[in-house]
Amino acid sequence: MITRKPSKLFAVAALLLVQMAWGAQRADTFPEALEKAGTDGVIAYCYGPDWNARSVKLLQTFWKSPAAEEAAGDAVMVAVPFYERNDAKGAENAGRIRGKMPAPPFSVCPTVMFFDKNGVKYADFQGADYLGADDECTEGVNNIRKYVQALRKQQELMAKAEGLTGQEKAKLLVEVGKLPITKPADYLQQLELADPTDKLGGIRREKFNALQFMYKQLDTPDGFIKPDFEADYPQMKKDCLEIFEDEAYDARDRQAVMNLFIGQSRREAIQANQLKGYIKKVHKADPETDYGKLSPTLVNLWGNLKHKLTPEERKAAREAKRAKAKEKKARKRDERRAKDTIEIE
Repeated sequence: MITRKPSKLFAVAALLLVQMAWGAQRADTFPEALEKAGTDGVIAYCYGPDWNARSVKLLQTFWKSPAAEEAAGDAVMVAVPFYERNDAKGAENAGRIRGKMPAPPFSVCPTVMFFDKNGVKYADFQGADYLGADDECTEGVNNIRKYVQALRKQQELMAKAEGLTGQEKAKLLVEVGKLPITKPADYLQQLELADPTDKLGGIRREKFNALQFMYKQLDTPDGFIKPDFEADYPQMKKDCLEIFEDEAYDARDRQAVMNLFIGQSRREAIQANQLKGYIKKVHKADPETDYGKLSPTLVNLWGNLKHKLTPEERKAAREAKRAKAKEKKARKRDERRAKDTIEIE
C-alpha cells in the first residue's frame, strides 16, 4: 500500500477546522456582537484603559487567549472600555463601542458580562475570586465555560418544557432554577402554573429573599438595628434551621440564613464545638460559594476558642439576658400606659 505524507495544504485545513471547532467569534463593538450572536450569545470583557492597568494587561494574557476562546464556545467576544476621564486618549470612541450595553456592576473592572442573543444579561463575574490571580486567569476561563454551558442547559430545558404541563413541566423548570444564571422573564409564572401547590419547592426557592429574611429576624426595615433590639434566639434558631434544612432552597441562601444564626449563636456564647458543627454544615452545603470558602477560616476563628464559659459564667449571661428582656418589656408597658393616659386640665 502506498502512503503519502500530508501536504502543507492539508495541515493548514486541519488547523482551520480545529479553530472553527472552537467557534468563538470576535467583534469590535457591542452592537456588532449582537448582530453576529447565535445561541451562545455575547461575552463582553469590561476594562478601564485610563484607570485600571491590570484590566488592560489581561486583555492580552487572558481575553485574547486560545483558552478563553475555547471556553466561550460559539459566543461572540467583545472588549468594551470604560473610561474614568472623558478627555483620555480613546475615550471618544467608548460610546460607539459600548452601544446600549449596561455598565458592569458597581463599575468594577475587569468584569466579564454575559448576554443572550437578544442582549439580555444573564451572568457576570469580576475580581480575583472569579478571574483568578494569575495572568492567564485560569479561574476566569473556567467561569466562562461554566456560564456558557449553563445558558445552553437552560435553553435545552426550556425547549423540552414547551408543550408539557403539570409535574412533568415543573420538574424541568426546577432544574432551570438551579442553574447559576438569570432565569427567563416568565419563569415564575410558568412554574406557578405547572406546580401551583409548590410540591417541588421551586416557587419558594424563587421567591425567597435572604436579605429580607435577615431584616425580619433583626426587626429592622432597612438594616439599621434598633438600640434596644434583643434577638429571640429560640425563634431565630427554629426559623433558620427550617430554611437551611430544606434543600429546595438555593444553597447560597441556605448558607446565608445559617450564617445569621451562627453569628447570633456566638453572641449567645454557645459551646465552641456546637458552633464548629454549625459552620461545618454551611461548608458542606456548598464548598464553592463565598460562604463555603469562608467556612474553614471561620472554624479556626470561632470553632477552636480556647476559653470556654464556666457554668457560672453561662448562668450569669442568662440572668443578664433575662434582666434586659424584663427591662425592655417594662419600658414598653410604660410607653403604652403613657399613650393611654388622658391628661385633665
